[in-house]
Amino acid sequence: MRTWDDNKSAINQLWPQCQWTDEERRLWSDDLARLDQVVLYDAIRNVKRTHDTLYPQLKWMLDSYRDLFSSKRRAMNQRTPGESHKAVHVDSEQSKRLAAEFVATIESATADDFDMIEGLVLDKVEHLKIDMLPAYRVLMYARKRLLGQDAMFGRVGTDGEVQHVSAIGERK
Repeated sequence: MRTWDDNKSAINQLWPQCQWTDEERRLWSDDLARLDQVVLYDAIRNVKRTHDTLYPQLKWMLDSYRDLFSSKRRAMNQRTPGESHKAVHVDSEQSKRLAAEFVATIESATADDFDMIEGLVLDKVEHLKIDMLPAYRVLMYARKRLLGQDAMFGRVGTDGEVQHVSAIGERK
């Protein structure tokens, strides 16, 4: 289990040239120490992947954390009102249990494990062990957590531009 001290160390190692004032340290600690430290660690790494700067910004950390935490919550959430699914029988308790197990597996995995996890999730979908929506959310969480990527769905127009298409259960 990660702690705030572990994550402070990670920040200092990823941005070693950064000099913090006492007030900056307090602000970062006040805003980040109360968060889920496992998710925060992944958010910190995603910020480093996406912002090539000498100094990190607190806003980037919080935005990345909220995005990742929301993705994790959606991955574990069974269904929200208004969402429909294909008419096949999947045991909802088993589906919910598998989603939680996959999230736990993802949290102890590395980027090299993504393909294996994706294969396991798709195998469970194929054998009707997990509903499509939790499977989709688990895969989106794995992609974001392990690869630092947001999946984008779109349509390529005749001009070559990609027009974004909303995905299943996507909320911004």
